[in-house]
Amino acid sequence: MRSALLVIDVQAALFDPEPRPDDADAVLQRVNQLAERARAAGAPVVWVQHERPAHALAHGSPGWALQASLLTQADDRFVRKTTPDSFLHTGLAEWLTAQGVDHLVLCGYASEFCVDTSARRAAAGGFAVTLAADAHTTHDKPHASAQRIRDHHNATLPGLTSFGPSIEALAADQVVFHQQTAEASADPVRSLAGLAMLYGQPGEASLTKESCWLTPAYRALLEASPFCVLATIGPEGLDASPRGDPAPLLVVQDEHTLLLPDRRGNQRLDSLKNLVHDPRLALLCLVPGTSETLRIQGRGQISTEANLCQRLAIEGKLPATVLVIHIESVYFQCARALLRSGLWQAPSWPTRSSLPSAGRMLQEASGGGFDGQAYDRALPQRQRDSLY
Repeated sequence: MRSALLVIDVQAALFDPEPRPDDADAVLQRVNQLAERARAAGAPVVWVQHERPAHALAHGSPGWALQASLLTQADDRFVRKTTPDSFLHTGLAEWLTAQGVDHLVLCGYASEFCVDTSARRAAAGGFAVTLAADAHTTHDKPHASAQRIRDHHNATLPGLTSFGPSIEALAADQVVFHQQTAEASADPVRSLAGLAMLYGQPGEASLTKESCWLTPAYRALLEASPFCVLATIGPEGLDASPRGDPAPLLVVQDEHTLLLPDRRGNQRLDSLKNLVHDPRLALLCLVPGTSETLRIQGRGQISTEANLCQRLAIEGKLPATVLVIHIESVYFQCARALLRSGLWQAPSWPTRSSLPSAGRMLQEASGGGFDGQAYDRALPQRQRDSLY
């Protein structure tokens, strides 16, 4: 691992006017001590400053400046932000990854807003997080004292385990700044930082295209798609399953919600069994003749609601269930993969006779105990009769 220190919003307008944040002078002293120890360990020090137009935190104003007692250095990193999230539209995550950082030590202001949001976003982005438990602070609020708010976040943030990377809360003098091992540095595919150095950073378009809702353009692409691959995860591992219907396969309920009917299939229920255990899913949607694909990530809920099933009936046949998908992110995938594959170019297609039939695959998988020829003879009619 390689650490970095992230100091959030320790600015004059937030720390100097009365009433000051709780334990302000001690927090400032601990921040300086953390910065000194980080530099000694070769860890980057990042100062994040919030800004708001026509406000005490207006960019370039005396209140926007870092608090005067902070000890910064010219080679520190300085980041401007406009939301409680230190990573949103700041390029911070990309810069940290390029530096080989995969562990962040967080401190600063305010415990319940920018510190909390940035800690969660860091963990969601793959960074291990250490919250310097006595080096972040806030002001007293009508509902709780500043100390109680700080104690609450020190206790609850380490309980967030579903992101994957760990979050821990330690006193500032117990924080350890890590350096990446020589072994990990020598093998670029063993760390996030190594991969970033091997491949470089994503371009602006690759980051800008991601949306948390279905934009009009993404909706148009989605409604032209008759086919997708549904990816799920469960106790027995991962699954990727094809889904198809006349376009639109996925019905738009609203800009945050999609409906996917579950038609007749092999009754293995691999996807649905996974979703019972873990609602996370991903979709890859294709449009014939179009080389851009649409990628959607979110959470799915299996529904047997009568009006949904009736709404998605085809030829009078109702789906057994409807998957209600709540979108968390959606973006288009550029055309390179499909262009390289020649997927929509008929001259590149193999002849059907050169490929194994379904019956042959069954016969070989069963070790010869399945009559593949009989299966192939009956298959076309069976597919026509059981399509819906």
